[in-house]
Amino acid sequence: MNAVWLIPPGAMQYASGHEPERGLLGCHLASVRLRVAVAALEWKRCGNENVFWDPGAAGAGQRADWPSAKICVVPKFFYDVPLRPWLDACLAAKRHGCRLVIDICDYPFKKPPPVPEFYYAVLQICDAVVVNSERMGELISPHTTRPPLLIEDAILGSMSDPAFAPGTRVELLWFGHPINFPYLKARHGDLVRFATQKPCRLTIVTEDGFGIPEWTKNLQLARAPNFDARFNPWSLGAMPVALRECDLVILPSDPSDPLKAGASANRLAEALNAGRFPVASPLPSYLPFSEAAWVGQDLVQGIEWALANPGEVVARIRRGQAIVAERYSAATVGRRWRELFEGMLETRGSQP
Repeated sequence: MNAVWLIPPGAMQYASGHEPERGLLGCHLASVRLRVAVAALEWKRCGNENVFWDPGAAGAGQRADWPSAKICVVPKFFYDVPLRPWLDACLAAKRHGCRLVIDICDYPFKKPPPVPEFYYAVLQICDAVVVNSERMGELISPHTTRPPLLIEDAILGSMSDPAFAPGTRVELLWFGHPINFPYLKARHGDLVRFATQKPCRLTIVTEDGFGIPEWTKNLQLARAPNFDARFNPWSLGAMPVALRECDLVILPSDPSDPLKAGASANRLAEALNAGRFPVASPLPSYLPFSEAAWVGQDLVQGIEWALANPGEVVARIRRGQAIVAERYSAATVGRRWRELFEGMLETRGSQP
């Protein structure tokens, strides 16, 4: 059975080979790599077919074979994507009897136009809504008649042994999308003050640009006592190296920010999967990891606790890895997507 996936322009290049599902595992967009690729691979593994389509591309209207499609999945809609072609594609899917699945991994109603307009429309006509965290489900519920279904972001890559043995200098790592950088920037003063007690170096791994490399360089030039910072451009290859070389992963955020309150636990889970200890703000999706990480408002307090309790740090990483293996593995996440699709098609088949 065919599934049509609406893909943003930035992802289509990864789906152009003879194994597009595997190609999407290399996409720089986490929403595509950790959700679309994992779900589509499982759907393909079970003998089904996937069609990846950008409705806004020139001539795209000729590429969707709606009569043969059974499911249409709409991943993250971006503000620079044309509204009308994507809405028309969703309406066409419904018109041809496809089950329309809307996947939401970023709160859309505080985003720039036309993102809110798109979701206001499609959440009224869809057959299923999938979210990446329980809190996101709570935020989306008022906007749809469909009860949101939680499917976490998959964590890719093999699991590494837990390790925590800081040397004279503590190696801190922050990584993520540039949209999360202001939360780190707001905490850098605390880190600089902490370094007067214990030397540390902060490695920042994110997309190049956005003024972040310049900010990091200026921080280095400030010559704060015992504090160093460096910037590494994000890539799939850079992340395992950065995780392997760090002692602690710091993940500051703001649980009161509606744009972040529904964020998934993928960065925290990725750190645990790599055998590293996360020190994180209390986002709702992080709270289930309270016994597997340090989750609280004062991240410096979390760093100090970790340094004072190295044995418990390793024990917590092991507890966290058990959670990751059970709930966040590609096999588990892919199976949940497949079960959703199969259940929807069974329901359609039972209707008169």
